[in-house]
Amino acid sequence: MRTKNAPTGKVEFIQYHQPVMESGEYILTVEQAIALRAAPEAIAVPDKINETFSREITFVVAGERFGPLAPADIHAVFPPANTIGDHSNVLPHITLKRSTLPWERFPDSGVVDKNLTWLVLLLFRESDFTDESEKPKLQSVTLKELLATPTNIKFPTITIEPGQHQEEPVNVIDVKKKFLQPLFPTIADLAFLAHTRQTKDADDNAEGEQLSTILCDRLPEPQGVSTVYLVSVEGRYGDGDDGSFDFMGAGDEDLIRLVTLASWSFGCVDPAQSFTQLLLNLNGQPSSPRLPINSDPAAENFLVQSYIPLPHALREGSKTVSWYRGPLISGSQPDSFDLPVRAADELLRYDSSTGLFDCSYGAAWQLGRMLTLQNQRLAIELYNWKRENAQNLKQLEQQVINPPLRSSRQLREEIISIPEAIARSAVPEAIADWFKKLELLQGLPFNYLIPDERLLPAESIRFFWVDSVWVDCLQDGAFSVGRVTPTDVEQDGKMRSSRALRSDDRTITGCILRSQVVSGWPNLLVEAYDTVVNDIGFIAPDEATPLKLLRMEKLAPDVLICLFQGEVKTVDIHQKPEGMHFGLDAPSDESDKFTKNLRNPAGEGSEVLIIKDIPWRDEAKGNVNISAMVDEMKKLLPAGEFTSAQFGLQMIEGVQKVRFLFTP
Repeated sequence: MRTKNAPTGKVEFIQYHQPVMESGEYILTVEQAIALRAAPEAIAVPDKINETFSREITFVVAGERFGPLAPADIHAVFPPANTIGDHSNVLPHITLKRSTLPWERFPDSGVVDKNLTWLVLLLFRESDFTDESEKPKLQSVTLKELLATPTNIKFPTITIEPGQHQEEPVNVIDVKKKFLQPLFPTIADLAFLAHTRQTKDADDNAEGEQLSTILCDRLPEPQGVSTVYLVSVEGRYGDGDDGSFDFMGAGDEDLIRLVTLASWSFGCVDPAQSFTQLLLNLNGQPSSPRLPINSDPAAENFLVQSYIPLPHALREGSKTVSWYRGPLISGSQPDSFDLPVRAADELLRYDSSTGLFDCSYGAAWQLGRMLTLQNQRLAIELYNWKRENAQNLKQLEQQVINPPLRSSRQLREEIISIPEAIARSAVPEAIADWFKKLELLQGLPFNYLIPDERLLPAESIRFFWVDSVWVDCLQDGAFSVGRVTPTDVEQDGKMRSSRALRSDDRTITGCILRSQVVSGWPNLLVEAYDTVVNDIGFIAPDEATPLKLLRMEKLAPDVLICLFQGEVKTVDIHQKPEGMHFGLDAPSDESDKFTKNLRNPAGEGSEVLIIKDIPWRDEAKGNVNISAMVDEMKKLLPAGEFTSAQFGLQMIEGVQKVRFLFTP
């Protein structure tokens, strides 16, 4: 098993995306002048021929101002909301779907620089507050109440713009100046804390919409909870040389009111609980679902095949113990059965070496039958469709048995065409979908898949083959609705063998993962290949064939199952490209403090560029001095333009990928 940063696609970073028109009220004036340039002398020209007509239209460009932002307006946040992970080296960010939003208003009242964002991310650590009552609390007020902010809370005088109403809801936080003063970036910092990005394909064509991103300049609380607020600083930076937030003469204990457009919380844990480390900890034995090794050779022969002993209640009332295994097994299955059958008991097998029955296939058959009967509408549709096909088949057979005058050749062709006629009868969509779901084990009770917790302990991954015989028995049980007489059995056999109620390629393999990674990092990506790829580098198309993902689903908050078409040899697990984030390089064996590796434009193999001493505004509190950080980057990078786009590119921390190799 190996790790590496996963590819996140080609992304272009852009300094800003200013709106075409600023927020405000506009007057559009249209004038039309009518005049007769020349007329014959004999024609009198009335005065109204020389006249100007005009009309004014007033309209408003209403940019976002108070929020709160709807979930649909937010593309992603990182770290993800309400998650726990190793985020201690991350500078949190929010990505917005409207690419112009950070530049629709201005932080300085004099509008000196239109490239500055009016939205700022403020991060509060739990340790910032010794008194619980001093923690920021999100409050919902009306715009009218915001305008009438009490005098003991500092908030600037604002003017309502056209289209805004006094009853509009606004989210605010009230925080003492002593907590805010160390957090607000300078106006020079604002130039580097927002950018846009555009995803592109291999041909450099834009994919999807352009997105805007706002960065925070503070690291989260190590092994604690942090809360991030997206606040408006519209017009709240002074015009002085220091370029700082205007606290309006507030004292340290005075409250400052901030309009909040979004907020989220997350937790940081010990690095041992990070995404990568949790996956690396899964690298244990056994790799397939099975119970621990047993010293009894006869029992071990069953355990190695994913069997477990379970209590078995027999029909006459007695109780025994029988072998059972679900559809997730440790190897391909050579067994076969003559299907269809009339009852689950026909699928029981007796093992003389252990003196126990194997009830696996009987249980699968009975489960398929019960699941179908539970779905009453489908059961009725299946029964009616089978009855209709039986009647059609009977009519064809009667035509052959009691034919009108036909040649022997015609009779022979009609006899041959009977199974073809059955096959041509279209399978109703609902029935086809049901059998497809059964083939992918969808809707099955979890205890039929993993009948014993020891097969899938906490923090484990298991690789498996899907037992095609088990699936056949499951589907035969589902198809048994209305099967009573020997004729029904014969008829079902013809119908089952003549139509595509299952895939042609029965080789399905996969993995099942039980880990905090599943619950803590939603939207994982899992990719599989048909070859063992030892190199942790990205897999080239000629190295291995990517397998088709048939199913990827959470079976529980911490359990994820993946099914692939073909035989899995290599599995890569990583986060979505949205997991791309910004941050510093955490302390390591080489350095006991934060550093930052820069991307050398010269490419791979060129000089390694490292900022060994991160410039801080307050190292103990994790406040990075953004302007000084930019200066350090400029010293190491080639001369040239350096904007928020270049800063964002240098601050990227790629998402991690962990590779598992399966060699049964």
